[in-house]
Amino acid sequence: MDDRNWNNLQPADIAKSIMIEGAELLELFQWKNYTVQEINTDPSLKLNMQKEIADVVIYAIELAVHLDIDITEAVQLKVEHNVKKYPASKMKDAATSNEYYMKQKMKYRKERK
Repeated sequence: MDDRNWNNLQPADIAKSIMIEGAELLELFQWKNYTVQEINTDPSLKLNMQKEIADVVIYAIELAVHLDIDITEAVQLKVEHNVKKYPASKMKDAATSNEYYMKQKMKYRKERK
């Protein structure tokens, strides 16, 4: 970022870039439903996915650095939060996990407001 003089970017600009790059990754799946095996056996496809994933990760790291967020700590806290929010005992049963997930998601969204 220093060598391109991009350190003056606003957090929203970096967040937008994360979403744009994420959309480019998603575009690789448009109208397709690749399996892991299909991706891993197609060098060109895998390379394209690798590039788009790298773009998303680079921007996410840059935003964290820009905002002085410790990524390791942030991930650890989020994993701990998700373990409580979505306990394995509730999420293992495919028949009920989606319903439970949506209820939890709505509950936490209301609490954030």
